Amino acid sequence: MYRYLALLIACAAPAVIAHELDGAYERVSLTNTRTGDSPEAANRQGLLIFGSGHYAMMTQNPERRVLSRQELAALGPDEELEFRREWLDINAHSGRFETDGEKLTWYREISEDPREVGTTSNLNYAIDGDTLTIWFTLPNGDRYDWVWIRVAE
Repeated sequence: MYRYLALLIACAAPAVIAHELDGAYERVSLTNTRTGDSPEAANRQGLLIFGSGHYAMMTQNPERRVLSRQELAALGPDEELEFRREWLDINAHSGRFETDGEKLTWYREISEDPREVGTTSNLNYAIDGDTLTIWFTLPNGDRYDWVWIRVAE
C-alpha cells in the first residue's frame, strides 16, 4: 500500500520546479550605462523566453523590407547584398540556462552565428516586478543594461 502511495505522490509532483525567470519577455532597450547610447535602433523588437531550464532569445529590426520572389530576383547584386544584410541583422540563440544568485549563464546550443554554438555567456540579472534587467560589461569596461518586460508567465 505504501508503495502505491509513494508512486501516487511522485506522479502528482511537478516534474520541473518553476524558476523565477520563467516566462516570456519583450525587449525594451539596450543601453551603454556610461554614454547613454544604444548600439541598436530604439524600435528594435525582441522576445526572450525562459522555461524548464531552457531559454530562447531573438531580437530584430522590425523595419526589414519584405520583397516578393520576383522583386528579389530583379535586384542587382549590390541591392541584393544590402537586402540580405537587413535580414541578417538579428540576434538569436537558445539553449539551457542556469542561475546562481544574480548570475545568469546561457549555454548556447543553437545560434544565428555558428561560431557561438557551444559557447556560454555569463551575465548579471535583476528582477523588479515585471522588469528583467540583464547586464554585461565589455573588455573596455563599458556596461550595457538590457531591459525586458514580462508579458506572460
